[in-house]
Amino acid sequence: MISEKRISQYLRIALSTISVDREMKERIGREMNYDIQNKVFDSGKGNPFEVLGDPAAYAREFIEERKSTYPKVRMRVSRAYGLKGYAGYEFISKMTVAGLPIIHINTLPFGVAKGIIAIGNVAIGLLAIGGVSIGVFSFGGVALSLLLSLGGLSASLFSAFGGLAIAMYLAGGGLAVSYDFAVGGAAIAMNYSIGGFSSARVAIGGEARGVIAIYEQSGVGNYFLRLPKTADQIIDFVVSKGEEISALFEWTVRLIY
Repeated sequence: MISEKRISQYLRIALSTISVDREMKERIGREMNYDIQNKVFDSGKGNPFEVLGDPAAYAREFIEERKSTYPKVRMRVSRAYGLKGYAGYEFISKMTVAGLPIIHINTLPFGVAKGIIAIGNVAIGLLAIGGVSIGVFSFGGVALSLLLSLGGLSASLFSAFGGLAIAMYLAGGGLAVSYDFAVGGAAIAMNYSIGGFSSARVAIGGEARGVIAIYEQSGVGNYFLRLPKTADQIIDFVVSKGEEISALFEWTVRLIY
């Protein structure tokens, strides 16, 4: 059975995404209503959200098919709706680079945003922001990136920061794991680490484990230095044991100590 209430709701949402004068909008509304009624009737279902999908997408397609009839119609940034009418937003910029929109915002349930700048529940782009974000620069609940990740769970080939941070070069967070340098509550790395629990070739922290262990409470390693010490004393001690130190590690030590 066709739900007139649902059809009216669907039509109202679809028309809200169209920017045009009142007279033209009324004309488009009549045509849309006729089109929606027919398609819902032919489907044998009663819910236009289920039959036609997102009203904003339907409106774009409707106008696109009638470009010659309505050449002055413009589409607005739209609120989008799922099968049961649950709201979200979707915006796709007209300008593209390599086939990707400059900006794509999609907060529909199960929606995916793909663009140079992507924002949504799931976002994929050069700059990705979302619940799950994948990009060169990523920010979100779960953030995966090539250069920089920031999130609850973040992973990157270069640098990552978050509750759990995993990176090749620099990781910072509650639990930080990195090949080169990790800083956090628990910091684990191959080369340098600073944290409450610290494990690396050169480890500094409350409990430090490494070839060089610079510690407050306990240390496990070949060479030991008990904190507190100044930054110069720490750096001189590390260098005196034949270890080279990176500029970033030295800068961080001077910042903290």
